[in-house]
Amino acid sequence: MPYATSGPAAVLATGTVTTFSGFPLVVGIEKPHPLEVEFRFTSDPAVPDVAILPISQEHSRIVWNLVNFDSADGRGSAEPALLLEAETYRIYLHFRVFRYGRTRDRTVHYTFFEVGIGAAGW
Repeated sequence: MPYATSGPAAVLATGTVTTFSGFPLVVGIEKPHPLEVEFRFTSDPAVPDVAILPISQEHSRIVWNLVNFDSADGRGSAEPALLLEAETYRIYLHFRVFRYGRTRDRTVHYTFFEVGIGAAGW
């Protein structure tokens, strides 16, 4: 089975997905803890840059509104975002969003990481 690591982090899941007809996108993992992140996309000229606005976090689902993630050169998390902290590990998500042309769809690159508590530098 293939695997990947980066520094103290083990890659749990990674992929590239293009949304369907502008609908929100849900990405997730089942292990070591079931977790889903729903990306919703909006454009708002009143917001001067990009923004990640939390909408909700219930049980194992996190919902974010990604505002102005509209460029072809990609915008995303500057650092891996902490999603969950358990007794012995943390789960992070790193992502980048691209929008090509005038389509309603976005293409999302994402990676879920697991980092052990006490790992070097983390």
